[in-house]
Amino acid sequence: MNTIKPVRKEGVFTQDIGREALLYGVRGKAFHVINSTARLIWELCDGEHTIEDMEQAVRENFLISKGHDVIGDIRRTLRFFSSKGLLEEFA
Repeated sequence: MNTIKPVRKEGVFTQDIGREALLYGVRGKAFHVINSTARLIWELCDGEHTIEDMEQAVRENFLISKGHDVIGDIRRTLRFFSSKGLLEEFA
């Protein structure tokens, strides 16, 4: 079982833009448009939820085939967030 609990960096804001969301920080000049699945993952990066918790939430909120690698998708999303400097730490 994976016990990593990703945490969003402070100062990153979210704004709804239709079916997507915009992430932006007050210090940086970068904006990131994310889809509704990534937004749910982002919201769960609160230091309280593991990747397995995120998988359960994604499966509960979206129609996903049973064999789909949701954890792989979550890890890719978290790596994206991390590469953009949006998370405190994620390996």
